[in-house]
Amino acid sequence: MISLFTSTQYPTELERYVSVDAVKSRDLRGVSVLLHAATGESELDRLAWLAFALVLGLPRSGHTCVDLENIAQWAPENLENNSGEWPVVSKPWKDAVLACQKIVCTPETLDEHPRKPFVISGNKLYSARSFNEEQLVANYIKNAVAEKRVEIITGGPGSGKTTYIANQIVEQIAKNIDTESIALAAPTGLAAKRMDRALRSAVRYGIGEGNISPEMETHVNGLKKLTIHKLLKFNPSSRIQWRHNKTNRMPYDYVIVDEVSMMPLSMMARLIEALKDDARLMLVGDPFQLASVDAGTVLADIVEASNKGKTFVNTKTESHRFPLGSPVSDIAIETKAGNVAGVLEKVRLHHDTKAESKFVWVDPVADDARLQKIAREVVNHARMLCELAANANSDVQYREIIRARDEIQVICAHRKGNLGVSGWNRAVERELGVLAQEQWYLGRPVMVSKNDANTGLANGDIGVVCKDAKGARIVVFGDSEEVKTFSTTSIPQVETVHALTIHKSQGSEFAHTIVVLPKGKSRILTRELLYTGVTRAVSKLTVIATTEAITHAVNNPVRRATGLARRL
Repeated sequence: MISLFTSTQYPTELERYVSVDAVKSRDLRGVSVLLHAATGESELDRLAWLAFALVLGLPRSGHTCVDLENIAQWAPENLENNSGEWPVVSKPWKDAVLACQKIVCTPETLDEHPRKPFVISGNKLYSARSFNEEQLVANYIKNAVAEKRVEIITGGPGSGKTTYIANQIVEQIAKNIDTESIALAAPTGLAAKRMDRALRSAVRYGIGEGNISPEMETHVNGLKKLTIHKLLKFNPSSRIQWRHNKTNRMPYDYVIVDEVSMMPLSMMARLIEALKDDARLMLVGDPFQLASVDAGTVLADIVEASNKGKTFVNTKTESHRFPLGSPVSDIAIETKAGNVAGVLEKVRLHHDTKAESKFVWVDPVADDARLQKIAREVVNHARMLCELAANANSDVQYREIIRARDEIQVICAHRKGNLGVSGWNRAVERELGVLAQEQWYLGRPVMVSKNDANTGLANGDIGVVCKDAKGARIVVFGDSEEVKTFSTTSIPQVETVHALTIHKSQGSEFAHTIVVLPKGKSRILTRELLYTGVTRAVSKLTVIATTEAITHAVNNPVRRATGLARRL
């Protein structure tokens, strides 16, 4: 056993694990606090210290639990696995954890000991909060599916998910369902705005096809599209932060949530708690896109359970944006399947250097000349935006600029480096020269980096710096149909986006999308990242990547330890 010295908050011999980044010192100190609060004692087995510290660090890693069966994935590279310092089998870890009965319990004894901070279920170690949230979500999905109170819609971009949502809303309204009882939401403000635009487009298409009456347009367009936080009336400064909760349910009979792949476990639990017992819920998203920043892969877990016959998911497979056999469709299909040989085969098959080609592959190491040609195309597009902005002063012209801005977009895996966002932005502005010498230069594309209640702008909104009729600098946001303008002094924090990250591009689409990966292997390169980047393209896709980078991405799916799929 290890004794805790009064001069430190955890045993000094654990410092070697901190030094190799196996655990964080703050998490070890957190274990110390919990241990003293529960027992008043100072002794704990080394592996128990490490296991509990790993659990406290889970919110930063995306995992909802520590999977002791696969404990090797948490092993630091600098420690020898066979040295005994980091056992790769679960038994010694599990034995060490189970010996700490004053701070850990099992699912069977949780009700008897609700204040214990940790729960071990099989070989999975949770914080009590995460265990309860996972159990809540699992029980709801199982019961609601059986009672037909929940519908899960999945599919890739252009597969008809939004059209399906529109038709379901129209069906409800046609039954004289009060529109005030229908709520539409998404995890982020930007996703909510995109949902609004997509629904408006789907309704117009339905009217044109004769499937939706024109009278319905006002009803559907009038529905509020909120963030989950606004839907639940989140107030971080209030004693009760979530106004709608298990004791104060939301008034809605039908709740539709888009971009569910971005929802972490905790947010899904808060949403479910706040639903009326008889409310219907529709969850919509693409499980192959990037997961939430916070812990959990809720949608992917539900789909995994569905693949095993445990629940039902309505998967839309037909692509209206990418026809079968197109470059984007072929590469996306092989990427989702994790087929490296298939991805590389399709990349080489569709590669075409002609100007009118739909797909171009550039190896940044072997083909610098073609890389420079792509860079010149990006610079010429930026210069065109500058020229349009210099001569625009009306809504008609602003809409043209917004449309033009989405013609070409560079999206990068990394922020830093020559092939990262910062490198591309610097290179473009250097080539623009005098046009980009001031901060708010005309034609500068900017992305809002924080939500702003005063303007209604959301983190991820993209605008272009223009001038108004009096010559004052403004920033134009919106789409090709509707624009909003703001003075440069009124908008929140922004960053230049001649290039942006693939993460920030999720949910957007661009006519010509240029996906840029680092030259070699990188932890951030994942299958989901590549898939998300590729599927942002509408009419043309350029991939700047080595075969090594593509191979690494396809072979590296996001692996988050969760227990949700098993519980469903």
